[in-house]
Amino acid sequence: MANALTVVDEQAATPLQPEEQKPDVAKYQKWFNAYEANKQNEIAEQVTHRRYYNDKQWTERELKILKRRGQAPIHDNRIKRKIDFLVGVEQRMRRDPKGYPRGPNDDKSAEVATAGMRYACDMNRWESVASEGTNDGLIDGIGVAFVGIKQNSTGLDPLIKHCQRDRFFYDPRSMRPDFSDARYMGLHLWLDIDEAKEKYPGKEKELEDMIEHANSAGALALVDQNYATAWADFENRRVRVVEFWEKRANGWYYCNFCGDVVLEHGVSPYVDEDGRPDCPYVAWSPYVDETGDRYGPIRSMKPMQDEINHRRSKFLHILNARQVYTRKGDLDDVDETRRQLNRPDGIIEHNGEWGSTTGIVDTKGDLQGQAELLAQSQSSLENLGPNPGLIGKGGGVAEQSGRAILAQRDSGMTELSPVFERNRDWKLRVYRKVWARIKQAWTAPKWIRITDDKDAPQHIGINQYQMDPMTGQIMGENLIAQIDVDIIMDEGPDTMTMNEELMQTLSQLGPGAVPPKVLIELSNAPNKDKLFKLIDEAGAPNPQVAEMQARMAKLEEMLQAVKVDEARAKIENTRADTMAKLKTVATPAQAPTNEFGQQTGPAPQADMAAAFMAMQAFPVNFGEPMLYEQSMAAGVEPPPMQDEEPQGQAMPMGGPPMPDMGMPLDQMPGGLPIDPQLAGM
Repeated sequence: MANALTVVDEQAATPLQPEEQKPDVAKYQKWFNAYEANKQNEIAEQVTHRRYYNDKQWTERELKILKRRGQAPIHDNRIKRKIDFLVGVEQRMRRDPKGYPRGPNDDKSAEVATAGMRYACDMNRWESVASEGTNDGLIDGIGVAFVGIKQNSTGLDPLIKHCQRDRFFYDPRSMRPDFSDARYMGLHLWLDIDEAKEKYPGKEKELEDMIEHANSAGALALVDQNYATAWADFENRRVRVVEFWEKRANGWYYCNFCGDVVLEHGVSPYVDEDGRPDCPYVAWSPYVDETGDRYGPIRSMKPMQDEINHRRSKFLHILNARQVYTRKGDLDDVDETRRQLNRPDGIIEHNGEWGSTTGIVDTKGDLQGQAELLAQSQSSLENLGPNPGLIGKGGGVAEQSGRAILAQRDSGMTELSPVFERNRDWKLRVYRKVWARIKQAWTAPKWIRITDDKDAPQHIGINQYQMDPMTGQIMGENLIAQIDVDIIMDEGPDTMTMNEELMQTLSQLGPGAVPPKVLIELSNAPNKDKLFKLIDEAGAPNPQVAEMQARMAKLEEMLQAVKVDEARAKIENTRADTMAKLKTVATPAQAPTNEFGQQTGPAPQADMAAAFMAMQAFPVNFGEPMLYEQSMAAGVEPPPMQDEEPQGQAMPMGGPPMPDMGMPLDQMPGGLPIDPQLAGM
């Protein structure tokens, strides 16, 4: 890991603001020593838990005893498997930060903030930092991340990195898992003298004096250099530097010192979302006991892990060892008998009666007892936290129903819900500090890459200025300093939900029975919007095919219009012929005249019955015909395309009886337009 103490002056975003008076180094040394004095049990437990995770589960004293007995130091490291699984769960549940608008018109600003935070996390490999911090919290009880600002060739950028647990110290009176009640915290580290001189120019003489003082005082034998009281190591030419951060009424203040030498001090160069001096360290703990000691799940697993190791070693030792009882004098050579017992084809010579005065001690009862106790201890450890079904190593999972599997998973994860909730809060606090560092560091025009879709990278410009052509004024776009958003983390569920069982049931209905979007919505998959977009793009028609289909539809519409016009023309032609015939039938002939034009007889009467029968044979009460475009716009179905005569609104054949022939023709059914001269007939 890079030296965390290089952060303050190497990545300072604003000039340091040293206070007028010299800091009280004696007070800081007293507080730092108070941490080491009050946290010895916590530090020792952290070392033990780390050893258990690293397969060192037997002490030196126990190894010597086992060796003297001839007993194998067997260990079955189930703790490491559980811790690694929990880290994997954190990775699966991890979600990217997202900015939400605080006002109705801040949608674009929220998108810019989201893109900026995700870009900063990707550039600092936040995935690795989050996993390391989670691993430290679960094993050692404390996970720490540093969120500062670094200087690049292109300018200032946010910095996120992991801090080792054994370099971190804090206020021993702190009792909250998020360290919000800690008055001070920081790092301590041994640096080579040359590196220290390079970091703190102007302090070369004071640092050399520290080395010489260590030589004269004889502070050479350091049992544990990380927690030793010495400030310098003459033999290795190193000095111990402490980066001390103190919380005051107006914000955080820092002071770097080595012994009595003040290397650097001032108001924190970092500011929070409210513009107050901020501490760059973000820490979390899974659990805090009544004395303030911080620990992880291994404290609960360690006793059962010890029992498993001891019982397995003892069980194997009993299986491989056999005890012999004999009467004095029955065995000529006891040592030879012991050697023969250890051989698979050994022969035991004796002078007594086998099974009575001489024989092998029956240890079946001991073996059965050890086996039962071993099974109980293994079951107890497996059921603590992630159970075998959740890890995927349980028996009978294939035969269980989906509901049973989910219930088994939930029972294991619910116990660790407080741990994941505190881990989630830690990551959210990191994201908010990252956004504060972005607002502080990105003050110049800058282009960042949108990292949501790595296959099709896009870029967004921030702090961009351009002249308005209408007003001539300089206008700013995506100004980071003016963006005000809420930083939220869309965290995945910490327990399995019943959506998985529903999704499994729907998946078994067969292909095509359930739309893919429904299954995606029920799943816990990230980037659902991206998956929906890909499905829509895959189902969208080919533009060329769509254009051809549109042209074919237009041609089909024109063809239908031609058919409609032909049908209308045929109907109009038939109507005209019918009207002419009706007029001929209904019009009476002229009276007969002689060669002089004189009427020689009465005029014949009109054949009204024939006219009425013709009216019923063909409807004549048509309205004005509609054009095809008008009929389609009005929602009227076009007339049928067949060649048969159209059906009108006139009375059908076989309707009411024929009216009286004395009825005026203009009042007869059908509304036939008639010559006014015939209206009175």
